[in-house]
Amino acid sequence: MPQTSTLLSVLLHLCLAATAYAIPIGAAKLDITPDYPTLLAGYGSRTTPSEGVDERLWARALAMGKANPVVVIAVDNCGVPKASSDRVAKALEASHNLPRDRVVVMSTHTHNAPALTGYAVILWSGRAPKEHVDTMERYTRWLEERLVEVASKALDTRTEGKLSWGQGRVAFGGNRRILSEEGWQGFGFQIDKPVDHSMPLLLATGSDGKPIATWCNYACHCTTLGARNHLSGDWAGFANAAVEERHPNAIALTTIGCGADVGPQPSGGAGDAQAHGQSIAKEIQRLMQEDKLETLLEPLRSASKTVQLPFAPIPERSTWEEKAETGGFDGDHAKQQLARLDRGESIPTHLPYTITTWNFGHDLGLVFLPGEVCVDYALRLKTELDWRRLWINGWANDVPCYIPSKRILAEGGYESDFSM
Repeated sequence: MPQTSTLLSVLLHLCLAATAYAIPIGAAKLDITPDYPTLLAGYGSRTTPSEGVDERLWARALAMGKANPVVVIAVDNCGVPKASSDRVAKALEASHNLPRDRVVVMSTHTHNAPALTGYAVILWSGRAPKEHVDTMERYTRWLEERLVEVASKALDTRTEGKLSWGQGRVAFGGNRRILSEEGWQGFGFQIDKPVDHSMPLLLATGSDGKPIATWCNYACHCTTLGARNHLSGDWAGFANAAVEERHPNAIALTTIGCGADVGPQPSGGAGDAQAHGQSIAKEIQRLMQEDKLETLLEPLRSASKTVQLPFAPIPERSTWEEKAETGGFDGDHAKQQLARLDRGESIPTHLPYTITTWNFGHDLGLVFLPGEVCVDYALRLKTELDWRRLWINGWANDVPCYIPSKRILAEGGYESDFSM
């Protein structure tokens, strides 16, 4: 009997080991740098097309699973709107039979990438000449084609591999909301306010044990370079480049967590962005070398649910008319609402908000949240749930607006009373 028990244990161990390597994995990346000047998203002060390329832009995809795979697409862009994400997902459903909740399009939120049609529309309302709007539309449609292409390539090149994950920590993100007794004062570094320094990592390796892809996430704006009118992936782009330099045959994906009110510290130029990227790459390397990752054995399940987030009470028409006379972004916004009313449409009272989850059994739960989600949501979820098995993403599938918390609503200012 003891020998039989030992044999069963060995067989069980071998079966589990075989299961660990029975996950088809594919990864791909494509250059998405335009070869013509484009308006860049992220700063209202920039009104002219881009003036150069500091760092090339990429779309990167990681596909996982066999019969019913999932694919995450990380895009070097400030914000990919729902219409674009949905068109990409619809094309992948047609070509690879993927349900909508098994395709996630995530923006790195670099503020040095082309503006897309449908993102932060008030920013360009009445300010962008037609030729610039046409260029924006041209790039948007081309980008959507590239996203379908990179996801298809990842799906079509899947090979047997292994997935493992763990959580590290980097600390360059700092809460950017400067407050006084009067409330919000502007952007900077408020040292006593919330941050999330966790850096989850998913490592995909082949049957030979070599990395196929890394996917990490950090809750911080990609705004190190400021309003420089050049194309760049900012710190996320530098992080990917540093990882791929260490592992030339692997593809690195960096996405963003709930960092709507968190900014890179320090900021000011390419040197800072490179340093932040290196801190990400070094932490990934540490987790890999110190064997800090747990193998994912369970099959992946996906789900999604749409909830309705209420807006503030909608003003009367007279209020919109008064604001329309003030000029600026508030005036442009008011004019758009008046145009809706003139067409006989109603002004929306809620934001449809689709939350997607991917679960590797009880080992790991990934949450994908649209919009610029403030850090309080991640901190609360990690307090009420098991933070050791939780990975929370922002900027997923849509970037309609900021998603403030009660804290930020009470503080007021940007991200609360006004924003994109």
